[in-house]
Amino acid sequence: MTTATYDNIVEDVISCTNEVFASMIPMEIKSDGSFYQKEDMISTDVISLISFTGEHSGIVAFFGSKDMALKITSKMLGIEVSSIDQDVKDAMGELTNMIGGSLKNKVFETFGAMHLSVPIVIAGAALSISSSSNKNDKQDLTISPGVTCNSQNSWMMTPFSSEGDTFNIGLVVKKND
Repeated sequence: MTTATYDNIVEDVISCTNEVFASMIPMEIKSDGSFYQKEDMISTDVISLISFTGEHSGIVAFFGSKDMALKITSKMLGIEVSSIDQDVKDAMGELTNMIGGSLKNKVFETFGAMHLSVPIVIAGAALSISSSSNKNDKQDLTISPGVTCNSQNSWMMTPFSSEGDTFNIGLVVKKND
């Protein structure tokens, strides 16, 4: 995948995320540009991801702190949430699903038709998940601070800030052979 393809959709990621927050989550967010995560590992407290397949395959993901996930869930549900529970996992999954669905419609011309998976939410202070792109390598689960997501491809990360905290919307895309 070329950098130009990512650059063409940075504004779509920002627009989709802003639209979801404007319609579903009463909190102001500000986009802080985008960057490429070249490291193989991304560590955080909460990862919510939705994968897609079609002419291209990839993942749209929310990467954020526990505090940010609690703030978003509290605003989304209109109640004070103080710990990671099923409501937080459901809210983070729904957030990612809405951003992914909106993005799917906006990037159709760039990436072609795609089918989205159901969201997967991983949260915890002592979790790490990694998987190998080599089919002969086994997948493993290790313990480390925060949640870790391994990828053999670079992520385009679009950071957002609100109420003194930040989160990233990540995108990784690969053209299918």
